[in-house]
Amino acid sequence: MNWRQLLGLPPSEKDLAYKLLLAAQASGDASWTYDAADQSLRCDERVINLANIHREYAQAPRKARPVLLQKYHAMLVPAPQAQVTNLWTLAQTRIFPILRSRYERVALEIDHRRSAEPFPPRAAQPYLSHLDIVIGYDHGQTISQVKASTATEWGVTLDEIIDDSYANLRALPTPTWQSVGNSVWRLESEGGYTESFLQLPKTFDLFPARGTPLAMIPNRGVLLATGADEPDGLTALLELARQSIEHAPWPLCGDLFRVAQSGVELYTPDGPTETLLAAIQKIDIASVYAAQKTALEAHCAAINDDVFVATYGLLGKKDAPDDLQSWCSWTEGVPTLLPTTDSIAFVWDLNNARKTALVPWADAERLVGHYFKPTAEDPPRARVDVFPTQPERTELERAAALAASPPPRPAI
Repeated sequence: MNWRQLLGLPPSEKDLAYKLLLAAQASGDASWTYDAADQSLRCDERVINLANIHREYAQAPRKARPVLLQKYHAMLVPAPQAQVTNLWTLAQTRIFPILRSRYERVALEIDHRRSAEPFPPRAAQPYLSHLDIVIGYDHGQTISQVKASTATEWGVTLDEIIDDSYANLRALPTPTWQSVGNSVWRLESEGGYTESFLQLPKTFDLFPARGTPLAMIPNRGVLLATGADEPDGLTALLELARQSIEHAPWPLCGDLFRVAQSGVELYTPDGPTETLLAAIQKIDIASVYAAQKTALEAHCAAINDDVFVATYGLLGKKDAPDDLQSWCSWTEGVPTLLPTTDSIAFVWDLNNARKTALVPWADAERLVGHYFKPTAEDPPRARVDVFPTQPERTELERAAALAASPPPRPAI
């Protein structure tokens, strides 16, 4: 027992990593290593991200942690029966249509670029926003994502696979709605796959709220909803979703969905709730860009590409903390990979009087977009190797000044 446990503090990420390494070694596998900088466990080309695992483990009650350790250990040392079968007759009863972000594998894809083998696609199709319907294979303690090559071996089409996976989801015990207060309800599913029930509009047939259901799945295992006619229900839903996506493990999606008779669709409200929703969406994408940045920095160092991977930053306002603006920086003389943000902070004349100009992205693209080189990144980044000329900087400063000036007051 270390000092953190003696003081009743949750275990650190390093503590958890070494617990899992010792468990793997006890099972006869000593090939896993801990990469503290990358917050991961690695074994050849297999990578397990520790950030979400540690968040889940640290937030769990002490009594629940041994079960979680068993689940994590199963991810490191899968049992023979935990392999995905290539026989469709055996597989079709164990597959489910899980909702996952297409961005969740961004770090793995970048890390895989130095491999001679192509990055293996998964059996999936787009859903809404950055969500995909991914075929998940249920092993009991864990769920693995089915590779496209395995689906091909099954000898049936992806549409047929998805249809069967939906049948399995419908066959699970009927989930129930539990009030969490302030006109917000949370879906409880004893069969698991909670967030995936968003795909089944019948889930909302017995929804107790007034008006059209509005739903969010901020994290895996979380489906929150309110009714469009519930007073202040949408504000409460968004505030709860923001807390969840910022602090709970396994962030999933910051979008809002409306469950209409025709199906599920993306929804953007009017007024102050639109600003709060936009903030949640930016917090969501900021975490994706952070993971992308870490992976790109390691990749660029490995291939000797001396480029700066810019941070996707967020700026708030004292009088409007929910009105978040995203920004990145582009410095003279520094080749940079720019994320797509609301504004770009241009920095130059570092040897003399430092100058900066915070320019809206649309204006920057109009004035100096000819320097932007598209890349293969998703979410997108543009590469810039040449800094704007002095006349172009003057135009950028004008655009920054106009953006910073308050709009003129209408004449009375």
